[in-house]
Amino acid sequence: MKHISMVFACLVALASSAQKDLSFVVTFDESIQNHEARGRIVVYLIDQADGFGRTDPASGPFFSKPQPMYSVSAEGVKPSDNTVIDDSAEFFPMLMSELPPGRYRAQAVLDQNRSNSSWRREAGNLYSDVVPFEITSRGVSTAVQLRLDRITTANDPREADGVRYISVRSKLLSEHRGTAVSLQAGVIEPIDMDPQKRYPVIYEVPGFGGDHTSATRKAERFRNADPESDTGKLARNAFWVVLDPEGPNGHHLFADSANNGSVGEALVKELIPTIDASFNTIPKHSARLLRGHSSGGWSTVWLGATYPNTFGGVWSTSPDPVDFSSFQAVNIYNEANMYRHEELGQVVWKTSYTDADGVKGMTIRDENRMEEVIGPGNTSGQQWDSWLAVFGPANDAGEPADLYNPQTGVIDSRIVKHFARYDIAKKLAANRATLGPIMKERLRLVVGDMDNYDLDEAVAKLKSQLDALTFAEPTGGFAGYIEIVPGLDHSSIFGSDIVRDFPRQMLEELAHHGHIKLEETE
Repeated sequence: MKHISMVFACLVALASSAQKDLSFVVTFDESIQNHEARGRIVVYLIDQADGFGRTDPASGPFFSKPQPMYSVSAEGVKPSDNTVIDDSAEFFPMLMSELPPGRYRAQAVLDQNRSNSSWRREAGNLYSDVVPFEITSRGVSTAVQLRLDRITTANDPREADGVRYISVRSKLLSEHRGTAVSLQAGVIEPIDMDPQKRYPVIYEVPGFGGDHTSATRKAERFRNADPESDTGKLARNAFWVVLDPEGPNGHHLFADSANNGSVGEALVKELIPTIDASFNTIPKHSARLLRGHSSGGWSTVWLGATYPNTFGGVWSTSPDPVDFSSFQAVNIYNEANMYRHEELGQVVWKTSYTDADGVKGMTIRDENRMEEVIGPGNTSGQQWDSWLAVFGPANDAGEPADLYNPQTGVIDSRIVKHFARYDIAKKLAANRATLGPIMKERLRLVVGDMDNYDLDEAVAKLKSQLDALTFAEPTGGFAGYIEIVPGLDHSSIFGSDIVRDFPRQMLEELAHHGHIKLEETE
């Protein structure tokens, strides 16, 4: 009996040892890259019970249902090295050993080129296939192998009729970064363009994650639009230029900053003069309109307010915070913590995203913790890190400084003072006599009162401030407005009547200044 008991105990021990805590072994060989790695290895997971279908895990982070992710530094990793990612890695939302039982899919990315918010748009990054695995009640039987055998290539734009992609070397940004930097744009020519005529220009700033390459898709929509529609008329009477807002810190908002350099000045002094010299444009501020959504929406309001002699009318939707007393759900001027507050003695985590049905997704803390996995020290190039780069100073390491402690969320009042310089509501308050009439005449801003990121709160404050300012009105009144549309969110605002009317408004603005003749388009 004693012998049988010992055998049984050994079998139990063997079975137990076969079940291990989760880990990943990431490899690449010389056939894909023959030199040491740099940057960061990130392993993205999807819990298959969360309904993401066939979505690749590395398409994350996901706002509605944040998924687990883990990362380690890749510095010095050689071909054929085994990089083990386990509980020692940066993690979100929990240690690997704490993941609940279930069926998962994993994908690894070696992000080596910090030049864009999306690793897919950076040439030379490595990534793996998607690998399924399962965690049972006793763990996993083996480490999950992830082989980096794919490589990203240059994100060359897809050419199309009537679309020209241009790249202009920027002296200002090259000097700031210490390397060659070019400004890029997709220029959509007017349909049936008359080479003897000059045309006005609409400058579009894409939202977070977008870039100039969307010009090809936009040109297709213009060509497919009814020629008698307002969109069709606008496409025949103006250039449409899609700008590239991307940089090493993500979306740079075209606002000059300590971390990103003089991106606004570079646009105004380097790119726009090149476009005016290369195309039959009308080089007047009233013939340059601005259009943007989300981060692009903030950019257009900032550009219109900062460079009124370069740009005319502004059409903005769902902009990033325009009043930092409502920085999403936080008043950075008088609240102590970015992540949390207390209600009736209970800790409440501040929400960063709420879906169209009112279901709360990730918190501000969640989003920042995910960004810390992707790029520790504010280097992820994602949304919050991009704001730190634009609005704040650089730290001693030359990276964006912390507005708040990344672990606890405690706000640093010293950094708040830097942020205040980019608060559009404060900019208006300090320049009422000059900026007030310009905004009342030129700014058209629309947001839904159910914005998923609480951006409507800041817009409401800016609207209240602007409405309170009174000036002698021009004949016909001020053309600008701020509209908060009931029942619509960050994206559904595009379907509102007022936003669908933007092309007509742009046509009227250009006709008012004599840049087009509306009767010629009928």
